[in-house]
Amino acid sequence: MINLIISIVAGVAVLLGLGFAFGGGDFKVMYGILPCIATFAGVYFFLAKKTFNQVQAVMMTAQAQLQGGSGNQKQQKKLVSNAVETMKTAYPLAKKQFFIKPQIDGQIGSLLFMSKRFNEAEPYLQKAFKRNWTPHAMLAVLYYKKDKIDLMKSTFETALSSTKKEALLWNLYAFCLWKKKRPDEAIEVLNRAVEHLDNDEKTQNNLKALKNKKKMKMRGWKMLWYQFHLDTPPQAKQRMQFRNR
Repeated sequence: MINLIISIVAGVAVLLGLGFAFGGGDFKVMYGILPCIATFAGVYFFLAKKTFNQVQAVMMTAQAQLQGGSGNQKQQKKLVSNAVETMKTAYPLAKKQFFIKPQIDGQIGSLLFMSKRFNEAEPYLQKAFKRNWTPHAMLAVLYYKKDKIDLMKSTFETALSSTKKEALLWNLYAFCLWKKKRPDEAIEVLNRAVEHLDNDEKTQNNLKALKNKKKMKMRGWKMLWYQFHLDTPPQAKQRMQFRNR
């Protein structure tokens, strides 16, 4: 908001200055309108970029805090909590620029979700930026886990409203429906997916599998898939089996 106001003031100042300067003592808007628009756009772009760079710097600091440490669960939880608090220090920048807070909330929610702190993650994911599909997909998975199917579906649809070219999102949606014993709805989702995706092999294979009453295969997306905690990476499973021996 502050960036917008500053940009408007700068543009109006140029409009008035040039309008009077070249108007022969009278205000002539024609002399200032184009410079006004150019000034507004230039100042706004500069300030917006500066603000987003400041947010990015905070996020990089938070990311650095997550590095290192042992595999100790208590220590990892502390690292995540510290990173979350660091991210929150970027909240004041939301007064300067639109859409900053929803993006910060999405980052916080995603980090907490990936750390399996699902209850803490949910309110942040609910406020995430609409054009960032990952936090909304994570929120849909939380609703899936809570058996809130209608909310799950509406949240997936929100994510898809601005991201129709992401194959994993379509397949994740279908997977959740399939696991909830709704294969026909899962097939419908993937039928919609193939209309928007350019011959995506994994999507076509999963659609074929569902039509033949076989299992969907999601591991081809590797860590992008495992971040949703609907499956366990093979190496992690091996470690768990080794511990249980």
